[in-house]
Amino acid sequence: MSRAFDDLGPYGGPRVSDAGPWPTEPESIAPSVRSTPMPIAAIAAALAADDAEERRQAAARLGRADVTEALPLLLRALGDPDWRVRKEATYACHRLIQAAPPQGAEGERPSAAQLLVGAVLGALRESDDVGLRNAAIEVLGYCGGDATPALVAALGELTGDERKLVVDALGRTRDPAALDALYAALAEKDDNLRQSAIEAIAGMGLIARERVTDILYERLGDRDRFVRLTALNGLNGLEAPVPWRVLSLLIDDPILRSAALVAAALAESPEAPRALSAALATARGGAFAQLVRALARLVEGPLASHVVDALRAAPQEVGARLVQAASAAPGSAGAEPPSWRGVGVDPVSGRAQALLLAAMARAPGAADAAVQAMIEPALVETAQRALGQLGGEALPAVLAYLDRHIDPDPDLWEGLDDATAALIDGAVAIAEQRGREGALAHPPQPAADPTLDELLGAVRRSVKSPSTLVATSALYGLAKIGTADDFSRVVSQTRAISLPVARAAECALAGLSERYPEPARALARPLMQVEETHLAAAIVIEALGTADPEEIAFLTSAASVGDVHARRAAVTAIAAAAGVSALEVLSLSLADEEREVRLAAARALGRLYASLADRAGDERTRARELLGLVRASGEPELISAAAQGGAPFRSDPPWGEAGERPGAPASMEGGEGSTSPSGMSGGPPSGKVL
Repeated sequence: MSRAFDDLGPYGGPRVSDAGPWPTEPESIAPSVRSTPMPIAAIAAALAADDAEERRQAAARLGRADVTEALPLLLRALGDPDWRVRKEATYACHRLIQAAPPQGAEGERPSAAQLLVGAVLGALRESDDVGLRNAAIEVLGYCGGDATPALVAALGELTGDERKLVVDALGRTRDPAALDALYAALAEKDDNLRQSAIEAIAGMGLIARERVTDILYERLGDRDRFVRLTALNGLNGLEAPVPWRVLSLLIDDPILRSAALVAAALAESPEAPRALSAALATARGGAFAQLVRALARLVEGPLASHVVDALRAAPQEVGARLVQAASAAPGSAGAEPPSWRGVGVDPVSGRAQALLLAAMARAPGAADAAVQAMIEPALVETAQRALGQLGGEALPAVLAYLDRHIDPDPDLWEGLDDATAALIDGAVAIAEQRGREGALAHPPQPAADPTLDELLGAVRRSVKSPSTLVATSALYGLAKIGTADDFSRVVSQTRAISLPVARAAECALAGLSERYPEPARALARPLMQVEETHLAAAIVIEALGTADPEEIAFLTSAASVGDVHARRAAVTAIAAAAGVSALEVLSLSLADEEREVRLAAARALGRLYASLADRAGDERTRARELLGLVRASGEPELISAAAQGGAPFRSDPPWGEAGERPGAPASMEGGEGSTSPSGMSGGPPSGKVL
């Protein structure tokens, strides 16, 4: 059976691309061959040759011949025994139609399309050749609206199989004017003709959406099962929702079930999730996979809450089967339900959807399945979503995994550190959420959660992990759920050999200081006394945001004589804690021999200037002068760091108004478009990230 559209796609309907131009010609024949003039007699002789390739080359040249002379030869080529010759002849017809001038006034010479329509319809009436008939349908489709009147007339004149071919041709014209004739064909007794008509109508859905949708809705109650199936596929392709009262009558039919399940995913009735969830209890193989896919699509729409309610109200075996399906790794023997093989769905995608649904159902074993899925890179994102759905219920499974894998033996981490780090992140996020919920409880929860205490213990053990990924995740976790007892643990890691671990420890120390300011203030004093912990002391003072004279003196000293990391932290801290009194320290640090310190000073200067934006006075003038020196330096990274901190190199009025720039360096005279002495633009390089 000839179909109006070939690829229905995952939702069983025509796609936007189907409404585009007809397929382009293959490149197996060079354009020069198609465009080279050749006498019509020579083409006729070549079409009679025994060699199929010679006949094909001749058919290609018909596209540049006079249409009147070419017609008999085109009909001969369209009926050639070799399909390649027939295909080339259809392309030649297409070229003739495209090259022909628009039809003139009445009485003038008929257009190429009109001549072709008459000749091809005559061949359909007279020939029984299957190849010619199929090629004729393509040519009539190329003619578009020019063929519609003649085809409609032929539909009333012809009998038998020719009428079905005319219906196919009407669908291929993609002419909305053909819809009336196609709709009338649905009233015929010939089921073959009716089936072709509904396919042709569905294929025009993107051209005449409203009319086609109405017809397809009407045909969902047709006596012919194939007509109902095609109508449902067409509606799915248009993503037109079908009322559940109609779908519920179709979903039990084995032939219609697949399309009905797709339609259920587009339905807008809360009844759809309940029916689909209940069906998961007994569905097998492909049907199970289709149900999972339909529910997963509903989850992404306005019925998400109804899906969750339906899954939790479904029989217990539904959750168990979803967990089993999510755990059915590729290659697992006979996983049922379902075997993700041969059901038209990517196994990884199917497992991901089943896992998310299992988490929504709060199914026993869903947490274990999510933890196991973290080991598979393709499922990590979905596993994290599933753990978030489960919340505190997932913590025991996560803790069981961490107990097995937190070990000082590096060999045990191979291939698992990504999953372990991600699980720590997910568990910490769950613990944070539970902490917020506890803080809002009335009255507050009186006792600590033992599970959260166990998680904190696992995170603390992970801080010294040989895996950089795991150690950094643990440190970031301590910043969020750690206690004042973790200060010493974090301080020791600020001196870690691994730079990512050391930087994570700095962030963790700042986070703990903000959460526990009193213990942090008490900790700062002893840290200031030991050179090895000057870095940690500066981080604590910066996080607290204020400093007494003794701490300011410490930061001033550390910014000039400490190691590079301590100098960098001290520069940032003194700008945050001392404000404008830090300008002299920043001035010296801008000339530090270490790039890391210079960048920190430029960034801190930018922040400080931004905080002075509404104030006048010597401090603002001094800060502006220092920024002018940064800009005049011509160092792109230094300029970018200052701009990141808040230096308004591009838009702040002082840089563009000479009257407000006493003594400003020459490099700042041009405002946004100014250049440094090195010839570089004054603003930070576009997209530069330090």
